[in-house]
Amino acid sequence: MDVLSTNEMVAREKQAFASGITAAALMNAAGEAMATGIAAIYPNARDFLVLVGKGNNGGDGLVVARHLAVFGKTVRVVLTHDNLGELPNAQLTLLRSTCPQVEISPWNNDLAFPASTGVVIDALLGIQARGALRGIIADVVAKLNAARAARFFRTVALDLPSGLAAFYEDPQVTQDANAAVIADVTIAVGFAKDVLVREACSAWVGRLEVVAWSTAEAQAAPRQILVPSELAHLLPRRSAFSYKGDFGKLAIVAGSPGFTGAPVLCAQASLATGVGLLSVCTHASATAIIAAHAPPESMVSSWEDLAATPKVVENATAIAIGPGLGTTPATEKMLTAVLAVGCPVLIDADGLNVLAKNLALLKQAKGPVLLTPHVGEMARLLGRKFTPDEREFVAREFVNQHNVTLVLKGTRTLITAPGKSFFINTTGNPGLSTGGSGDTLSGILGALLAHGLSPLDAARLGVWLHGRAADLVLAERGCEEGLTPTMLSARLGAAIVSLRAQAAAPPGLIESSR
Repeated sequence: MDVLSTNEMVAREKQAFASGITAAALMNAAGEAMATGIAAIYPNARDFLVLVGKGNNGGDGLVVARHLAVFGKTVRVVLTHDNLGELPNAQLTLLRSTCPQVEISPWNNDLAFPASTGVVIDALLGIQARGALRGIIADVVAKLNAARAARFFRTVALDLPSGLAAFYEDPQVTQDANAAVIADVTIAVGFAKDVLVREACSAWVGRLEVVAWSTAEAQAAPRQILVPSELAHLLPRRSAFSYKGDFGKLAIVAGSPGFTGAPVLCAQASLATGVGLLSVCTHASATAIIAAHAPPESMVSSWEDLAATPKVVENATAIAIGPGLGTTPATEKMLTAVLAVGCPVLIDADGLNVLAKNLALLKQAKGPVLLTPHVGEMARLLGRKFTPDEREFVAREFVNQHNVTLVLKGTRTLITAPGKSFFINTTGNPGLSTGGSGDTLSGILGALLAHGLSPLDAARLGVWLHGRAADLVLAERGCEEGLTPTMLSARLGAAIVSLRAQAAAPPGLIESSR
């Protein structure tokens, strides 16, 4: 799905209006879709507080409030202004007539915010608001952020967190925590706006969901976000006439004494993603411990002679190398041998750390290479640190120079390859900030490479599934704390089911508004 600037989004809206779609119809379609999304994300929440501004974003909020009330939720609406615009005022009248049980009141400083099980919806300012927050909106946002920190309710922003539009004009505004609403989830209307996918803004945006503009395919814009409708075909349903060889032979080269968990986590994830045959190859000194803890479906063996490549590695259809492997000269010898096999190779963790010392190894690769660094590993590969706003620049420069596919991990994990768009992931949550999450991702990506997907397609699909599994765990547990990589692997099947269900999406806003 295309990532647009605010001006590009406004232009798309004008095109829709010129085709005969009314602003009221578009608002109704967007509000209903957002309400449905909010109810799905927080199925157990019943207390919803909607903060409504005077513009069209406030109108969206009033439509959301009406539909949540119809869903049986307890809804309160707080108006920051008496003089609403024409469209919001019409929605307010409709809300009062159809849902008289909804409490509607003006803003006051003593407003009671929900408890930890509640949800506050930010419908204060839309994408065309400019400048820093001021007046009553600044007061509301400061009190909302403070109450969220004290009471632990969830916050959902409609289209973008109020105040975030100012980040277009002054990037330094990100130094002020109350410069915008701090959202747990932002539901964008139509497309992801470019400010929403900036790594530096992710602390305010939170998880990003998008109500699709249209069912038409993306236009191959330079920047895309990953969405199920454009990924599900990469993992088709299996034919009845199939066997294990159809789904690849993955060799995981990982683990060392003291770091025996990494290959186990990697193996769990690859099996949960559906690899056909799985081998784990490790240092002889770590083999017994890894074999004792690895899934029984995996075959664990030693890389005994560094002068010879083991058969399980030579015969693999894909190889993942690096997690917990160590940074000794032995790892460099293993990496050199792996790159000479000719199948797709994923390099992560210690494989990246060894590679950073000798990038010339990439020139020896006889097959495609996929790298999955986090920001620290990427800095080591580059030989310098970089800012969040440099992520696209350094990613493009690196893949073009070394002819690799890159997954630059972060809140907004970035994926690209030479001559390809930037693909930005929006699934996942802070629960992934724990040791072993990267090992799990390596297992997922390795399995997809073994399936025969290109490195770019494997990365796009695998990163989405990894984050979606984390979101499913969060929905079950209610908190990010204690989310473990083992939990992720256990939810990968549900993530695949979710991918396919979301791919069969309802009509986009344009189709719904006609």
